[in-house]
Amino acid sequence: MTAKRIVFVAALLLGAAGLIACSQQAPPQQSAAPAPPAQTSAAPAAAPSTAPITAAPTGLGSAQYNLDPDLRCDLMEVKRVSGNALIVRWRVVNTSTSKYIDYDFSWEDVYYIDPAENKKYGFLTDAEGNRILDIKWGRINAGQQWLAWAKFPAPPPTSTKVSISVGGFAPFEDVPVAQ
Repeated sequence: MTAKRIVFVAALLLGAAGLIACSQQAPPQQSAAPAPPAQTSAAPAAAPSTAPITAAPTGLGSAQYNLDPDLRCDLMEVKRVSGNALIVRWRVVNTSTSKYIDYDFSWEDVYYIDPAENKKYGFLTDAEGNRILDIKWGRINAGQQWLAWAKFPAPPPTSTKVSISVGGFAPFEDVPVAQ
């Protein structure tokens, strides 16, 4: 076959494929109702989500940032885990649709209080003094959310509720401790 014939056959096949594609019916349109929001799984070292925030707060409670009401903290989980530890998971959400927010806190402001024992617990550290947590700070863009977690020493087994402090937000009082 000559080069001219190969080009002619290729052009003919492409043209036929184009006609077939154009003659197919369009897929049915979806209804105008918005899809339900996806569940967010709070897992250690999870990447930040940049999806727009449309859902109402979920989890164990929510609080506004003391410097900007468009920044929200949702407490997701407080649970006893192996190693006589307590894991606390939360997310920080910029509910604004148009502005970024600079979020900052002090490490001393990340703790919990066991009201039954009237005792304050700070986050755990490893043998080298590294914090056992994943918390971000800095500029959080409009509609963005960050997942965070920290491990603490567990309260005594008789303690069933704690108060959680996440820097810059009002404390979460009387939060049940999951087993």
